[in-house]
Formats: sequence, C-alpha cells, structure tokens
Amino acid sequence: MLRLLIISIVFIGMAGCKKESNHVKFHLDSIARDKYYSAEIIPGDHHSIYGKWKLFKVSGGFSGAGHDPDFDYLEIKSVGIYGLVRNDILFEYGKIALDTFDISVTGFLQVKFIPDYHKDNNPYFYLAEKYVDLKRTDTLDLISPCCDMYNYHFKRIQ
Repeated sequence: MLRLLIISIVFIGMAGCKKESNHVKFHLDSIARDKYYSAEIIPGDHHSIYGKWKLFKVSGGFSGAGHDPDFDYLEIKSVGIYGLVRNDILFEYGKIALDTFDISVTGFLQVKFIPDYHKDNNPYFYLAEKYVDLKRTDTLDLISPCCDMYNYHFKRIQ
C-alpha cells in the first residue's frame, strides 16, 4: 500500500512538471505563405536567411554611430515575407523584393523590404536597399549601400 502511494505521488509530481520547450514563437506563422508570391523568390544559396533573428546592433548613418534599435527581432519566412517584432508584438510585416540596385557588387543578395502593414513608421529600415551578408549560419548583416544609411546586425534565434 505504501509503495502504491509513493508511486502515485511520484506520478502526480511528474505530471505537474512542465516540459521545457525550445520551440521559438514565430509571429509570421499566421500569415499565408503565398501572400505575396506564389513561388520561392530567394535563391537557394541564400535560404539560410529564413528564421528568427535578434537585432543586437545598428551601425552607420551620417555620424557612423547608428541609432538605438527600434525593434527586437526580424523574422523572415519562406517565399519572401518579413516581419519586425517589438515587445513580443508584430508591428510591421511585408514582402522582400529582390532588387539589383548595384550591378558592380556580386556575392551579396540585394533586397528591399516593402511594408504591407505597420503600426509605426520605421523608415530607417525599409526606405533603403540592403545587401544581405550571411556570416556563418548564425549572423546576418543587412548593409546599406550608401554611407548615410543604417546597417542592421543580427544573431540567429531559430
């Protein structure tokens, strides 16, 4: 009887424990995959751009010192969808457009972020074209071609 009681207590205790999950919440999961494009637009050698990226630094600008980050995460979903997250709220999303704005530069994916929905204006991010620089699989830099624009530096979350 005592043995049954101990087994019951252990079972109930284990059932009450939450299993820790390493699943990262994606705010873009609710947006249809074919919202902007019916087929993949990002070249295969750049598919590692997809995922959730933590913004850790903004550099560049007129002074070269950047500015305080105005969002926490960049999410990029297949078929060219991006989203910006601040305080666990998706405040902007839209499409990624391939844009060859500099034919003299090779090796970088050249893109433009075009917002479809936003709660705040975030012109520093989407007014300028960006070079996509994937350093390893865990670091992403979005580099502006002009000296007076901003560069965004990210670490992969998922």
